[in-house]
Amino acid sequence: MAKLFDFQRMLTRNSSRSMAPWYLSLAAAGLLTWQAAPAFGQEFTPPEPEPLSTQFVIQDATQPPAAQPPTLPDTTVQGQQPSTAVNPEAFENGDLTGTILDGTIFSNSPTIGYRADTSTAGSIIAIPNADLPMTVNTITRDALDDQIAIHTSDIFRNAGGIVAQGDSQFADRFLIRGQQIQSSSFRKDGFLDRTGVPRDYQNVERVEILKGPASVLYGAGDSAGVINLVTKKPVYDQFAIGGYTFGSWGQDRFTLDANNYTAGGNVLFRLNAVQESVNSFVDFDYINRVQIAPVVTFLLNDQTTLTWNGEYHKDHRIGYQGVPAVNGDPLALPPSRYVGEPANDFFRGEEFRQSLVLNHQINDEWYFRIGGYSLFTSLPSSTTSATSFAPAIPDPPAPFVNRLRSDSPINNEQTQSMIANLGGEFWTGDMLHKAVFGLEYNYLDSNSIFNAGLPIGAFDPSNPVYNNPPAFPLFGLQTNAFRQQRVGYYMQDLVELTANWKAMGGVRFDTADFQFDRVVSGVPGGPFPLETNQTFNRVTPRGGLVYQPWADESLSLYYTYAQSFSPPGGGAYLSFGPLNPVLGETHEAGIKSLITDGVTVTACGFHTVRQNDTFVLTPSVVTQVGDVTSQGAELNIIGNITDDWSLIANYTYCDARVNDVTLGLNNVEARNNPLNSANIWSRYNFYNDGYQTYGAALGWVFVGERPSDLFPNPIDLPSYSRWDMGLYYRRGQLNATVYLENIGDIQYATGSSNTFQIYQGAPFNGRANITYMF
Repeated sequence: MAKLFDFQRMLTRNSSRSMAPWYLSLAAAGLLTWQAAPAFGQEFTPPEPEPLSTQFVIQDATQPPAAQPPTLPDTTVQGQQPSTAVNPEAFENGDLTGTILDGTIFSNSPTIGYRADTSTAGSIIAIPNADLPMTVNTITRDALDDQIAIHTSDIFRNAGGIVAQGDSQFADRFLIRGQQIQSSSFRKDGFLDRTGVPRDYQNVERVEILKGPASVLYGAGDSAGVINLVTKKPVYDQFAIGGYTFGSWGQDRFTLDANNYTAGGNVLFRLNAVQESVNSFVDFDYINRVQIAPVVTFLLNDQTTLTWNGEYHKDHRIGYQGVPAVNGDPLALPPSRYVGEPANDFFRGEEFRQSLVLNHQINDEWYFRIGGYSLFTSLPSSTTSATSFAPAIPDPPAPFVNRLRSDSPINNEQTQSMIANLGGEFWTGDMLHKAVFGLEYNYLDSNSIFNAGLPIGAFDPSNPVYNNPPAFPLFGLQTNAFRQQRVGYYMQDLVELTANWKAMGGVRFDTADFQFDRVVSGVPGGPFPLETNQTFNRVTPRGGLVYQPWADESLSLYYTYAQSFSPPGGGAYLSFGPLNPVLGETHEAGIKSLITDGVTVTACGFHTVRQNDTFVLTPSVVTQVGDVTSQGAELNIIGNITDDWSLIANYTYCDARVNDVTLGLNNVEARNNPLNSANIWSRYNFYNDGYQTYGAALGWVFVGERPSDLFPNPIDLPSYSRWDMGLYYRRGQLNATVYLENIGDIQYATGSSNTFQIYQGAPFNGRANITYMF
C-alpha cells in the first residue's frame, strides 16, 4: 500500500522543573521514530503553485472564502470521511486542513462554507459528526470571516445554547446550556489554554465546541463542555494576505497572514499578526491589542513532522465593570455610561504561549502524536465597580451607589502541558474499532495579590463626576502559591458493531495534586495565613450508542452518558476549609440528519448536573454552591442550501436551577440563563462566477429574559431581538466585507455579574474589512 503520509503531495494546499516531563517524552519519541529514512535536509521537490488568476477562477463556488489562500478544485472529500485511514488521492488534490497532524486521523477534512463534516474536539481523532453520540458545533473560518468575528462574543451566536455569562474580569466566560465554562477551560490545538486574556481569532482556523462533559479525553474538563481553537498551520504554498478593518468608534485593525517554505521544501513557515486600536461605545473604554503568531513545520521524513507554534499577545483595556440597575430598571442608564474611575482603572493582559509537536505515522493504520505546551500570562488590573445603593440627602430621583476599588498589582501564571496520543483502527471479527490511547500532564503555578477597598463615597450614576477618590484597602487576598499538578490516562473506542449500530466507550483516570497557599486580611481576627493541600483521584467514564437506520450518515439516532471532574479553582472563598472538586454528569439523546447534500439538522434533549460549582458573590468573594441542574432541548441547522445560499440557525430551550442549603438557595433560576435563545444567519450570493462575487447576509439574535443575580427575586434582564447584516464583494485577490450590527439600534443587556454590574450591548455599529492577497 502506498505511503499515506507523503508530504510532497500532502502539503500542496492553499489555505522550571515542570517543563521537564514533556521535553523528556518528546526526546524519547524522537528515538522511537528514528529509522533508516532520508536524513533531515534532503531536498523535497514541491509542486509549482498555479498562477493566482487560474486558481481563483476554479475555486468552489459553494461559499467563496474571504481572503483565504487559493484552493485547488474540490473533488473527493466533500461530504464525508468514511474511514480513519487516509485516502492518498486526497493529498494529490491538496485537500488538507493545516492542523497538527495533516492528512492523518488526528486532523479534519477541509471545510468550505459553514458546515464541517468531521471534528476532533469530541474524539481527538477525526470522526464524521454523524457517527458521534454527542453534539459538536464547528464554527468555520468562512463563518468567522463573513461576520468579521474578532472577539469571543462575536462568535458564539453560531452555536445553540451559548450566552454571555457577564464576567467583569474574564471576558471569555460563557454559559453552555446553562452551565458556565470558564475562560481558563478553553483549549488551543487540544492543549489546555488557561488564560484570562481576551482571545483574538486572527490565527484561528476553526472553533470546535463539544457540549457536555468531556473529561474522558480532556482531564479537569467543565461539565458545560470543551471549546477547542484550531490554529492556522503552514501549508505548501507562497502567499501573503494583508488586511485592514475599520469601523465605529475609531477602529483601526491591521492583519497579516503570510506563508512560505524553503527552497529545499523541508521547512514551512507561517506568520499571523494583528495590531488593533479601538475605542468603545462606553465612555473612556478602549482596546489596544497586538498579536504575533509564527509557526514553523519541519519535514523530518515521509512519516514525521515537527511543528513549533508560538504566540505573543498583548491586550490592554480599561476594565469596564458594567452599570447598576436604577429603580429596578437594568436599562435605565445609557450604554455609554461609565461608573468607574477612568483616571485609575486599567486591565493589562499579556501572554506568551508556545507548543512543540511531533507527529509520526507508524504504519497504514496507526499514528502517534506527542507535544508540549507552555503558557505564561500576566494580568495586573485596577477596577472600580458599583456594589450597593448609598443614601443621599436630599434623595434624588436616581439613587446614589457605593463603589468598590479592587486592585491586583500582581497576577502572574504559568502552565506547562504534555499530551501523547496513539490513534488508529483495527478489526475484531467483523467489527471495526477506531481507538485512541493517551496521556496528559498539566502543571499550573500562579501567584497574585488582590485587594478590595472600602466604599469610596456615594456616586451618582445618572450625573457622574469622576474625582479619583483614594482607596482604603479593606479586604485582601495574597496568593503565595496556587499550584495544580494533574496526570490523566485515557482510552476511547468507537466500534462499528454492525452496519447500523455504532458504540463509543471511554474511560479516564486522573490524579490531581492541589496546593493553595494564601493570606486573607481584612476579616475579624485576621490576617489569616491559610494553606490547603489536597489530592484528588477520579475515574470518569463515557459511553454512547448510535443507530443509523439506512447504514449511512443520512440519519443517526444517538444516546450518550458522560461524567466530568475538575479540581477547584482559586479565589477568596467564604469557607476556609477543604475545597471540593467540581463534578458533572450528563445524559443526552438526539437525532442527526443530512436533509440535503449540504445541510445538517441536529435535534437533542439534555440533562446535566454540576456539583460544587464556583460562583462570584462580590468582586472579592467567591463560593462553591451545591449543584446546578440544567435540562432542555436544542436544535441546530447548518450548511449550504444551494451553491450560493448558506445558513446557520439554532434554537435552545434551557431551564437551569441552583440549589445550595448553606446559601438558602432552593431551585433558584441560574444567573444569566434564558429559557429561550435563538439565532439565524443566512448568506446569499447574488452573483458568483468563481472569480467575482456579490453577496449579502442577514442575521437575527434572540435572547430571552434571565435573572441578573444568583439570589432569589433578582431583577430580570429583559429579552431582546437584534438584527445584523453583512455585505460582500470579491474580485480576484481582493475581498471586501461590511458587517452591520444592531441595525435596529435597540438597547439591551448581554449579561451581568449582579444587579450592580450589568453589561449592555453596543448600539448600532459597523465594521468593514478589506484584504488583498499578494
